[in-house]
Amino acid sequence: MSVTIVLEKMVMLVLLMLVGFGCARAGWIDAAFSRKASKLVMSVFIVGMILSSVANVQPQLAGEELALALAAAFVGFLISGAIGWLAARVLGFRGRDRDVAMLSVFFMNNMFIGFPVVEALCGKEAVFSASLTNIPFNLLLYTVGVALLRAERGPFRPRDVLTAPLVATVLAIVLFLFEIPVPGLIADTLSTLGAATVPMSMVIVGVSLSAVPMRAALRDVRCYALSLVRLVVCPLVCWAVMGLILPEGTQTLGVYTIEMACPSAAMITILSVQFGADDRLASRINFLSTVLCAVTLPLVTWLVF
Repeated sequence: MSVTIVLEKMVMLVLLMLVGFGCARAGWIDAAFSRKASKLVMSVFIVGMILSSVANVQPQLAGEELALALAAAFVGFLISGAIGWLAARVLGFRGRDRDVAMLSVFFMNNMFIGFPVVEALCGKEAVFSASLTNIPFNLLLYTVGVALLRAERGPFRPRDVLTAPLVATVLAIVLFLFEIPVPGLIADTLSTLGAATVPMSMVIVGVSLSAVPMRAALRDVRCYALSLVRLVVCPLVCWAVMGLILPEGTQTLGVYTIEMACPSAAMITILSVQFGADDRLASRINFLSTVLCAVTLPLVTWLVF
């Protein structure tokens, strides 16, 4: 069951990338569209997705158990960041490419791929635990990630990372922790906006790929290596370390491991487009890790369950 779901999600993502790729090659959309669309995704769609992920969610963990789950989620991301930092240097990336490579390992596509697999393997109730990974993902991506990708635009200022997604993340944490109800109409509007994030993001990735010779992308050994670090090394190391934090036998450990085994986040390409980093490198890593994930995710799931 899980293998079928993973394959379906991989194929869907690749098809969405090919839509953007084909439209760019046909001349219907170009890099200027990609830059404007990336800003739309960052300022509107991703905000809807972040807020809708916690709107009217009923916490199934409480007290010490919830605190440990959140701590483990943050630890998992910090481990991925450290592994990404090391891998980017070992593989010889330089300058801003090094930051893009690190962030491509640091952050994964935890929602669109991870959530359906978690639901299939562990049931709908486990999706709540999976949703906790959105808190460190958004908080770290829109602080550390933005700060790194803006590095060549002058000295860092705290207001540089005060983006719409970061504000939405802080608001989402407040809504979640205090169980503040969201009116149904608002929740539906946020969910509809958030649903546009994945297709728009994948189309932008496809536009970026259209500027890259595909043969060169498929022969890029470093991108293959980085993708395998993201897909295999990160989840297994995180599984070992998070197991020391979470109570023995908890389902949350398996859920988090599945999330950590997902491919590189498309938002790295979106941010690269917006801040002038090498979005072609980010697109290659995203493309290759998405394709390879069809093999590695079932394997990692089999190892840890």
